[in-house]
Amino acid sequence: MRPGSSALRDVLTGSFDRRWLIDVFYDGVRVLQDVPCTRPDFTDDGSQLVQSTGTTTIVYQGDFADSIAPTDVGDLLAPFGAQVEVYMIVTAGPGFSERVRMGRYMIAETPSVVTSRFLFNGGVASRGDRIELTLKDLFYGVQVDRFDTPGSPPSVASAWAEVQRLTGLQVTRSIADGPIPATVAYQEDRLQGVYDVANYSLDAVACLTADGTVSMRPNTWTAPVDTLRWGDAGTLVDVSRGLANDSVYNKVVVRAYDSSQGAAVLASGEVTDGPLRTRNRDGSLSPYRRRPTFYSSQFITTQAQAENYVAKWLPRVSQLAAVEVTLTEVVNPLREVGDVLTVQRVGEQFTARVTGIRRGTASTQETTVEVRRR
Repeated sequence: MRPGSSALRDVLTGSFDRRWLIDVFYDGVRVLQDVPCTRPDFTDDGSQLVQSTGTTTIVYQGDFADSIAPTDVGDLLAPFGAQVEVYMIVTAGPGFSERVRMGRYMIAETPSVVTSRFLFNGGVASRGDRIELTLKDLFYGVQVDRFDTPGSPPSVASAWAEVQRLTGLQVTRSIADGPIPATVAYQEDRLQGVYDVANYSLDAVACLTADGTVSMRPNTWTAPVDTLRWGDAGTLVDVSRGLANDSVYNKVVVRAYDSSQGAAVLASGEVTDGPLRTRNRDGSLSPYRRRPTFYSSQFITTQAQAENYVAKWLPRVSQLAAVEVTLTEVVNPLREVGDVLTVQRVGEQFTARVTGIRRGTASTQETTVEVRRR
């Protein structure tokens, strides 16, 4: 969860007001501060390479009838290097106010810019601007910065150092470092290389913190960080369940290349019992049949590495953790993708991990979670 005071956590369980503001930065310098934004619509999706995106509208009326509407590459809000920090201001009564940093974004597009002008003393003045912004997190800049030619890590000693080198961003080391298991040749996509290093070296997913630094979400679940309750004393409004088999597998196959033996590495494992078993006791196909998922990576170069990967991932992909549940909860700016929650409502309790969040102008947010099978 994002950091917040204990007083804020108490306020979020009751009645409160909120508003959205942005600060605008260019080349590390803040050029606009506390600009109100209307129609905010922000989505965090842990399954995407660029995980956090959003849109918002700025309505600006300058004290001196000036305009900030971007018309050229070097203008303040032009999508050519400008960044914004987005904040939610939570207030309750006359005495409580706290600013929560929601994220740092690049301006990817200004799809609509409208300036109202009038004549004054023979000149043209501005009544105000309405500027729509399309925002993407800082991984967007990494994604579009593709490699000129395939390259390799200059050192395989530290995965964190390589992630920092690839992204060009500061890092917040949230988990222990580890070596890169093999010397690889990155292809064109720099951001995919970041995710590959994180997965195969640290067993984690690279992510961005609210302050724009690179961190890691472990692939394994942590202990619950919050409890979401139904009822008058809780903030859970609704639960919508669904079942999908798209990402539930009962067999893992690793294909790679053994650099020492010059041969293909093939390791596999499958579920042998339960409803997700691949076959029945008599050898016939089970009702779910065989549903394999295949992995191939430059980071896996030996039979032992392939077998270890199978042992690690088979329990993860063969669980009903892929059951998707959408929670409607009172807006909580502290909630983040990767948070593990205990969800309680009448007649049931389950543990879930946040995979996506959508926030906007409503008093509630849609929090998508995967549910751990008991």
